[in-house]
Amino acid sequence: MNFSLYKAMMKGHGKFLFTCAFTGFLCLYLLVMTFPLLSDSQQFNDVIKSLPKSVMDAFGIQGNLTNAVEYMAMNFYNSIYLYLLMAYTILTACQLVSRFVDRGSMAYLLSTPVTRRKVINTQAAVLVTGLVVMCLFTYLGGYFGVLSFVNNSEFDLGVFTELNLIVMLIFLLIGSYSFLFSCIFDEEKTALGAGFGVTLLFYGLDMVSKLSEKLSWLKYCTIFTLYQPEKIIQGTYDTVSISLVLVVVSILIFAAASFIFQKRDLSL
Repeated sequence: MNFSLYKAMMKGHGKFLFTCAFTGFLCLYLLVMTFPLLSDSQQFNDVIKSLPKSVMDAFGIQGNLTNAVEYMAMNFYNSIYLYLLMAYTILTACQLVSRFVDRGSMAYLLSTPVTRRKVINTQAAVLVTGLVVMCLFTYLGGYFGVLSFVNNSEFDLGVFTELNLIVMLIFLLIGSYSFLFSCIFDEEKTALGAGFGVTLLFYGLDMVSKLSEKLSWLKYCTIFTLYQPEKIIQGTYDTVSISLVLVVVSILIFAAASFIFQKRDLSL
């Protein structure tokens, strides 16, 4: 990795990163603010319970609304947060490589004494750093929200931390294959299409697999099967093993992306 390039890329990427990170922080903080009101609302609880079980499973509407972590998982970590991370991770992965190639800017980076390997590894480090910062901001948004509005007896910090860790590692994997697409394709729109296409396909398969027992086999075709907030909350999730798998696979894909970038002919 080249520190000077890393510093310059983080500076150029800072505005987009801060916007996404602050959005995650604010959304979760404001959501937690509504917890005391909605957790005591019998009407809201009745509406949730009236939904078909298959629909509740597909959209992750599970858990006890009087528990702060389950409330956040149901209303943020199973919906808004996934979409926000999806947009940030895939857009950033494509901006860091294929956008430079597509616009001819990569020629300037490769004309410096920095090797291709250091350039691409630095870009990967920028992506990982941004993802960690964004997830950390969101984590703090939830934590400070709980300190401000929730009774501590209704909040399990360990489970909340575990939930955030798994979300981050799931999107580390999504970021790794999006980065791979960015290294394979010259055109930014093609890399974006591949990244969003594969991720939305995984997400759709996960939802469909929960709608019917006959379609449950589809869960083996999507990485979102590894994202199970309800099991994390219940304490039945094998966090250590799944985390190691996600990290190892992500590293292997990043390594493959780096190798491909170093060996391929670029249209500069």
